Amino acid sequence: MSSVAASTAVNGFTQEDRTLDLYEYEAKKIFSEGGITVPPSHRITKPEELAKVHFGFPVTLKVQVLSGGRGKAGGIQFANNLKEGKEKAAELLKMVIKGSKTESLLVEPKLNIHRELYLAVTLDRERGCPIFIASAEGGIEIESSDKVITMPIPNPYHPYVGRELARQLGFKGNLLVKVADVATKLYKIFESKDLDLAEINPLLVTEGEEVLALDGKITVNDDSIGRQRYFDGWQERHLLDVSERERRCKMIGLNLVELDGNIGILCNGAGLTMATMDMVKKFGGEPGNFLDVGGGSDTEKTLEALEIVNSNPDCDVMLLNILGGITACDEVAKALVSFIKKYPERTLVVRLRGNNQELAEKILAESGLKLIPDIETAVKAAVEAANKVSKKPVGAKA
Repeated sequence: MSSVAASTAVNGFTQEDRTLDLYEYEAKKIFSEGGITVPPSHRITKPEELAKVHFGFPVTLKVQVLSGGRGKAGGIQFANNLKEGKEKAAELLKMVIKGSKTESLLVEPKLNIHRELYLAVTLDRERGCPIFIASAEGGIEIESSDKVITMPIPNPYHPYVGRELARQLGFKGNLLVKVADVATKLYKIFESKDLDLAEINPLLVTEGEEVLALDGKITVNDDSIGRQRYFDGWQERHLLDVSERERRCKMIGLNLVELDGNIGILCNGAGLTMATMDMVKKFGGEPGNFLDVGGGSDTEKTLEALEIVNSNPDCDVMLLNILGGITACDEVAKALVSFIKKYPERTLVVRLRGNNQELAEKILAESGLKLIPDIETAVKAAVEAANKVSKKPVGAKA
């Protein structure tokens, strides 16, 4: 089960909150630091490294990917000896699951499972608070279980909430105390690290009534990374499954999703970007990307965004729609002038309204660029220009 991020859809395109998903080995490190028991483990990137594992066989080999569904896809295997382990490790390291490449393998002892639970903390945006999501059953396809419990978490947190959750899961005595303790620690990790999701699936109960996190998933909201120094430098190594342009955007704080059309779109604000995409579709065009340059973009950042969209070989026309508030129109205009001097052949349609608009219009006029203040006029101009040079009919499938 995964948290459902707040999103808005326009013509089938969904823009979710920006997040940083962690690998299982990273999540378990954070769990362990927060006092939650995890199995002993060793991370490997080559089959030969399995010889360095000293907790004995049989072992569990788990691919480290950022997508779900690895169990069903065969991304978890067991090995009874070193020879078998190396053979399976070599195959697992080549796996791609739902477009996500295997980054490494996590090796753990094969454990005897007495009971599996599901436990997570996530944000409930409708309620405006974090919640526990839990089930007395763990494992795959937990979202289809009819035994899932959700419980709002009060602020400030009180340990009785964890105990009540454990009680509702059917625990008593010593196990109730242990499960409640894990729930409390999981919430404290969620709160202290500014997470969108902290998930243990499964939370394992052994025959000796030891409770430990057998698997883990953590999602960090990008907006919190600036104040969470713990995650400094983590973003780049989690961008294995995105295009080079998306990677460039991510590293400078821009939000890009590449699409199939030939009109490159740059706006400030997710809502404005999606509304612009909607208008492009309405007037017969096809968006080539979603790019939100955000509020307060200066000349340098805007120029970098223009360069990124321009580098897409499928982009025939660029449509820039900026409402100047925090972002000053003249700063954007300076970036446009620098860009068009470098790429005079580029078809660029510009709509600017707001802060320092008149100054921006003057700057653009001196460079030969025309500012179009009306959004409908700008979008129609972009679509008309794109349709003239389009390599395939509008609406045709690739």
